[in-house]
Parts: sequence; structure tokens; C-alpha cells
Amino acid sequence: MSTLAHVLKTHLLTLSDVSRLSSLRRFTSIFTQGQAADALYFIEDGLVKLTRTNESGERIILSISGPGDLIGEEVMSAESSFYQADSEVLTSATLYRIPRETLQRVVAQNGELAAAVIDFLLGRRRMLAQKVELLCLHDVEYRILFYLADLATLVGPSDDDGYQLPITQAELADLIGATRETTSTTLNQLERKGLVKLSRRLLTIPSPELLRGAGSNRTPLKAESA
Repeated sequence: MSTLAHVLKTHLLTLSDVSRLSSLRRFTSIFTQGQAADALYFIEDGLVKLTRTNESGERIILSISGPGDLIGEEVMSAESSFYQADSEVLTSATLYRIPRETLQRVVAQNGELAAAVIDFLLGRRRMLAQKVELLCLHDVEYRILFYLADLATLVGPSDDDGYQLPITQAELADLIGATRETTSTTLNQLERKGLVKLSRRLLTIPSPELLRGAGSNRTPLKAESA
């Protein structure tokens, strides 16, 4: 159990006004972009994707969050704020809903909880900085290898051989910031190399380490253009 999860369960999740949302199915919406931020959510199990859409209708998946993560951190603002992304369940999930007023009251009174939340937010900032780096400095194949390995770590191995990743090719394209056509072409190339196995709604990989090894041989775009 992570430090954040331990602190939350000790000081916050057992309070009467914190609700547990269990057995949420895929496609269940938690909150939407532009909605008033009224609660923070803690993921106990399952995966949740955060997607942001611009005025032209183009979208990108900002992150896929798993057990031990917080989503909806906009609620921590001292002033009224709005969620900056759509939050949707990717696999069967269980979440805790922590109302804004409860969160602010307990954080103000509990230094240990405040420190754990701040540490999580710093980690989220590092993750977003890493995503910008991937989008700007690495090609589509590297991004696919990186995110599939990362997602496999969240999911864990299946009963069968390999890791079954509950993400469609369209969702993967939104995650890596590429067109669906380019993503599909690159996945087919990786399948021919034996690095992925494609099916209608699942991607299967043999191991995260194999993908990371293949990614380590890729040259950053900046170096290629030098």
C-alpha cells in the first residue's frame, strides 16, 4: 500500500460523508470537462482515463490512472474551479468520492495528509512534464512502446501468457497524441516483430521489459534531426 493510500484510509476514507462507489463499469462517467469541481476521487481498484477535448473537438488522453491514484485534484483550489478533463472508467473500478468541503477541512487539520497530497500532486506534475517530452522529442513507435509498457505495469499479467491491456487502438491514439491511421500502422509493424498481439478490443504484450528494451533502441527525434 502506498503512503498516500495509507494516509487516506487512516484519516479520510472512513468519514461518514465520503462515499464508496463500487463495481463501476467501463464507460461510466465520473466527471466531465467544465463541470464544477465538487469532489476528489481516490481509485481503490480499476483504471480510469482522463481525456481533454479542445474547441475543435480534437482530444487527447492526459493519463490513465490506477489503484492508489487521485483524480479531480482541481477541487483543491481555494476558489471555485472546474474539472479540466472528462473522467471515464476504463475497466471495472471502485472509487471513493471525497466532497470538497470534507477534503478542505481535513487537510487543513492534518499535516500528514496535506504532505501526502502535495507529494502526489508533485508526482502528477512530473508525469505531465514527461508526457510533453514524449510528444515533442520521441516518435510514435517510442510513445506506443512506452505507454503500453506503463499500462501493462498497472494491469499486471493475465491468467494467459502475457499482459492483456484493456485499450482500443483509437484510445491508444488519443493517449500518444497521434492519428488513428499512424497508430494502427505502427501497431501492425510491432505485431510483425512479435512485440504486441492485436485483437478487436484488447492489446496483448509479452512483457513490459521487452517493450522497454525495444524503446531503449529508439533515437530521440532531436538527435535524428541534428
